[in-house]
Amino acid sequence: MMSKEKDNKKTYSFRKRLFRFFYMLVGVTIIAMAVYAGFFSYSLQKRTYRDIRQFLSLYNDQTSSNLKSVDYYLMELSNYSTDVSTISMLYDISENYGNVIKISQMFEFNLRSFPVVQGMYAYFPRNTTWVGYSGSSQSQNTFQPFLKKQFQNDETIGNIKNANGLKWIPYVYENKTYLVKTFYYDNSMVGAWTDLTTLSSSLRNLSDMDALILFTDKEGNIISVESPNSENKDLLQSISSIKNDIKLPVDKSMNASEIITVNGDRYMITTVELSYCDYNITAMIPMKKIGETVGIFWRYAVLFLLIVLTAFAIVVFFLNRFIGNTMNMLTSVNKAIVAGDSEQRIDISNENCSEVLEVATTYNSMVDHIQKLKVDVYEERIQKKNFQLFFLRSQVAPHFLINCLNMISYLADGTKENTAILRKMIETLSKHLRYTLSTDDKVPISREIEYLDNYVELTKLRFPGCITYEKDFDEKSMNAAIFPIMLIMFMENAFKFNLVMGEELIVKVKTELYEKDGEKRLHITHIDSGEGYSEDFLNYFNTGFINDPNDKDGNHIGIRNVIRRLRLYYDETATMKLSNEPGMGARIDVDIPYLEYEAPKTEGQTVKGIFS
Repeated sequence: MMSKEKDNKKTYSFRKRLFRFFYMLVGVTIIAMAVYAGFFSYSLQKRTYRDIRQFLSLYNDQTSSNLKSVDYYLMELSNYSTDVSTISMLYDISENYGNVIKISQMFEFNLRSFPVVQGMYAYFPRNTTWVGYSGSSQSQNTFQPFLKKQFQNDETIGNIKNANGLKWIPYVYENKTYLVKTFYYDNSMVGAWTDLTTLSSSLRNLSDMDALILFTDKEGNIISVESPNSENKDLLQSISSIKNDIKLPVDKSMNASEIITVNGDRYMITTVELSYCDYNITAMIPMKKIGETVGIFWRYAVLFLLIVLTAFAIVVFFLNRFIGNTMNMLTSVNKAIVAGDSEQRIDISNENCSEVLEVATTYNSMVDHIQKLKVDVYEERIQKKNFQLFFLRSQVAPHFLINCLNMISYLADGTKENTAILRKMIETLSKHLRYTLSTDDKVPISREIEYLDNYVELTKLRFPGCITYEKDFDEKSMNAAIFPIMLIMFMENAFKFNLVMGEELIVKVKTELYEKDGEKRLHITHIDSGEGYSEDFLNYFNTGFINDPNDKDGNHIGIRNVIRRLRLYYDETATMKLSNEPGMGARIDVDIPYLEYEAPKTEGQTVKGIFS
């Protein structure tokens, strides 16, 4: 049970775990940086939206305040200026041009105090007199005639009367949007105008972000596109050309940042509702501009990652080198010991590391202890093996000897014919006992065959005319080393169970030398013409016979002895198979490694008894 659990126990490599930890650290660091970069980008986007919205709100408040001061001035001028009231009552001003000049001079003087407007005007519907002033020559020469013409329309006059200075009314002239504020009082119209470009000029701080300033209506349609960045003309022209095809989600962008895609580029939009007119103001910022800040973060993050990984790689390198040198030292010594160099030890004469010294000293002590145990166990196994072999061999001789003695007793009747057979039998039995009682643990197969022939001849004396012995021996196998009495055991079993006086028994013995996987092996086949093995016995032999400590029926001691001796000599490298030969009887196949026989120095010393 413990062995099985040990086999199932998973092992691991510290070196692989170290590198796995390194790769995991790299992966976790990259993932953490990516997550942080995403969070940083999201936070940056939210912060940018918040800052721009605050900036636009501040712009709205400031601009509304500035325009409110313009309103106060216009209201005061409309209500309290005698020049305005005088001209408003006349149908003909041919004699009152001085009042017109005074009004124009007031506009020129006070316009400097209101940089958010481009010009101021006064219009008198009763006498169609127009008085205006603008710091821009273009506005002075082109927009004023356009605006005067608009005021000659009764519908326009009606709208002005209804609004009466409550809001700035938009007018589009030459693809440019103007805002006009008019106060109508007692047949006079006093007001000011400005364009969206002038109103957005205070947003130059957004030029660093390549922002576009969009004025939209309440539905998100773009009224005007402005750019506080003079170098952003291409983007301004591109958006201006398709502004009628774009509808901004102004409602959503008032509460949170919204991302839109225009011509394949992504933009963040932020919207604030203007309090001085019915328009919204929207800042449109390229996402790649926001991403530049994230790019700076990534550059520093990658630099930090490289520093961390370099430091960790250096630690891993030296730690791996330390472990690798120690493991290589242990592995090389271990391979040498496995290869048979039991005297190999770890050299610690030049080692200064206390941990390595401790490991190496412990390993050397362990190898010394194992070597001592190995020698003790080996000697114990040799003694046990010799004892077992002696015991197995002692079981062979008495069995056959009793049969021979019974035969000798039968032949000792004093007749001349039986006396000759008796003499031959005693002589043959003497050779057989000398061989079986020898102390050799290995013999060449040629000697085994010699005494096998002797055993067959001895048996033929007991059963004349009943045995046919066929041999087929490979000459190349004659010097193969086998344990003695193996073939004799097979032959004895064949005779014991199948030899009947007056009936022929055929016995075939064959040896074959072959090569498998680069290894020479010896195959021995023994076949007899007897009744063969029963199916029950063959099933028993193939399942539980080998591991069964007791013989099932007490009639197969010889086979069990052969199997035990095969195990003792060859461990698991030898096989023995029992079967039935078609047309014959029992068949035994033994397959063992080929070992060249070497004669021991004590060759010829045998246990000799009264038959020597």
